[in-house]
Amino acid sequence: MAYKALYRVYRPQTFDDVAGQEHIVTTLKHAIAENKIAHAYLFCGPRGTGKTTIAKLLAKAVNCTGNNKPCNECSNCKQITQGMHPDVIEIDAASNNGVDEVRDLIDKINYAPTQSKYKIYIIDEVHMMTSGAFNALLKTLEEPPEHVIFIMATTEVHKILPTIISRCQRFDFTKLSNQDIVKRMKVIIEKENFSCDDDALELIAKLADGGMRDALSILEQCVAYNDQHLTLADVNAVYGLISLEKKIDLIKVLLTKDMKQALQLLDQMKTNGIDIKHLTLDLVDILKDIIIYRNTKDESILFVLSKSYLDSIVPYISCEEAFSMIDILMDASEKYAKVINPSIYFELAILKICNQVKKEKVVEVEKVIVPQQDVIQTIQAEENHEEYTDEPIEQITDEDIPTFDFEQKDEIEQQVTDDIIVDTNDIMNILVQAQRSILENIQERWPIIKRYLANLNTAKSAAMLCDGTPVAACPGGLVISFEHQPAVNAVNYYKNYKQLSAFLKEILGDEYRFVAIQSDAFADMRKQFILLKRQNKLPEPHELTLKHIDSHDLDHEDISEAYAYAIDLFGSDITEYKEKK
Repeated sequence: MAYKALYRVYRPQTFDDVAGQEHIVTTLKHAIAENKIAHAYLFCGPRGTGKTTIAKLLAKAVNCTGNNKPCNECSNCKQITQGMHPDVIEIDAASNNGVDEVRDLIDKINYAPTQSKYKIYIIDEVHMMTSGAFNALLKTLEEPPEHVIFIMATTEVHKILPTIISRCQRFDFTKLSNQDIVKRMKVIIEKENFSCDDDALELIAKLADGGMRDALSILEQCVAYNDQHLTLADVNAVYGLISLEKKIDLIKVLLTKDMKQALQLLDQMKTNGIDIKHLTLDLVDILKDIIIYRNTKDESILFVLSKSYLDSIVPYISCEEAFSMIDILMDASEKYAKVINPSIYFELAILKICNQVKKEKVVEVEKVIVPQQDVIQTIQAEENHEEYTDEPIEQITDEDIPTFDFEQKDEIEQQVTDDIIVDTNDIMNILVQAQRSILENIQERWPIIKRYLANLNTAKSAAMLCDGTPVAACPGGLVISFEHQPAVNAVNYYKNYKQLSAFLKEILGDEYRFVAIQSDAFADMRKQFILLKRQNKLPEPHELTLKHIDSHDLDHEDISEAYAYAIDLFGSDITEYKEKK
């Protein structure tokens, strides 16, 4: 016996075997049970979604002589299954689409069925019929003999005349979900004694794009490649795909703006026969998952990424960067159909992504003086403020706190034109409201900051904060300790606050008002806090304030004297400021 493809061997023989299309199956089963059979049906939808299969099931069900329709045991059911029933006629409209063929069909319609109740005409790809053929069929389709049922199937319903559609019961088939496809494939795999990994089946379902027939064809091809145990790597090898890890690595390289390395990776992929169209859509799916997870924190609604993959890519990329990449990749994919080699447009997309480098203004840091007040070092404390020592502690005075006077140049720090005075009452207010659980959560996520150093768009903020240590936190408030004073100055500088605040919100998931402090003062501040607590002189908690920040307009942008003069002279609408290169 000749070999049969899987999709032919395992074509559903009962309505219960059909994968998906529950709305259509339920409607037809009720119509058959109540004997309310229409004279014409139109099945429309994507390829491989069950149109011809359900047409044959309907033909069997209306002619079945058994109790369960279709029973697959009576002679009518068996002959229809084998394609040998004289009263079930399948017509390919692609090759029988003329007026003469329709007239011949009309002549034969009047003959009664030979051995069943209904004579059924299944017309596949009916949209291929000419306008003349459709018009010739109109009258017969509207009032056929009582023993005739038309079942027409098409993938392009928009090409069918409205007068034909109005004479039929129309059923719209939808693409099958990946879950339905995988479920059906597992049934077939068990019957065929195949061995497959679940992730391999999930990839096959994705490649099938909602078509059960396509899924079984892909499965058959992959099993032929490895009939011992089908793995995800086998499917990737057969269809020229790359692993999810390599796709994530490519995105990371694009984030670093390393054009040379990105092109080298692409060259390796092309050498391995990568499908550029699939790669583009896969990258878009990954970026979509990143955006969804950043906004929802819900892994269950993601399409591609699991927890392990999320940890390897999400810390490196913001939603804005993901959206920007998606726009560039989708613009490239729209042009693939216009060229023979789509890799040209994909290479251009990579160049465009790598070329999106934001230029940061680098200036010097000038003299900064630490406030001449009692400085409170941060303490990890519950609301009851647990004590750290029982030794007597003397009152700390202003003379105990050193003054720093220095000049420091650093690429990550902005120019400071005024002395920064941090009000220790603001820090104390955070300490008296400190909660250990909040601090531990922040400390757990803090190491993620170093991952953002690889991204040029976030490297500046990450570099300012990565050497810091969260030492106290309350709802909405955070104190960060640094070893060196220049880092404290950079974080406390009001012109850096807005950028750092947005960055911390992205890392920690919540917005915090933050203040930096030098770690050298830790012991003195710790003693001062404990002493105030023992004396019952801790201040009452109140709304969080940061006087060194709140006293400035964070939205104000400094402009040069020349630029201000230009605005006065020509107006702001036509004046544009550009830095000298």
